[in-house]
Amino acid sequence: MFRANATFREIDGVPTDILPSYIYAGIAVGHFSHIFLMDASSATEPEAMVALANLANEKTAIIVTGAPANHSGWVRSDIAGKNELMDSYFERLRKRNHTID
Repeated sequence: MFRANATFREIDGVPTDILPSYIYAGIAVGHFSHIFLMDASSATEPEAMVALANLANEKTAIIVTGAPANHSGWVRSDIAGKNELMDSYFERLRKRNHTID
């Protein structure tokens, strides 16, 4: 098991019980069969995609969790804001699923 954290997260903020699964490098794309994107409703889609693009391939199962309307709408990137990428990946998938019904 591997836990990825935001690059700006200070190591002092990582709980000691997960620290052994936190510090790794050189993991190949497609190494994991499953990736759980926890609390994905609190990250914009571009933020989520950066992590997934570096770890997943077409054979990787992605499990996305979150709470509807849990995203603040705050976007750090002017480019993302101008290109209507203010929703979370979780929210876009949730809206897409509702249109299928």
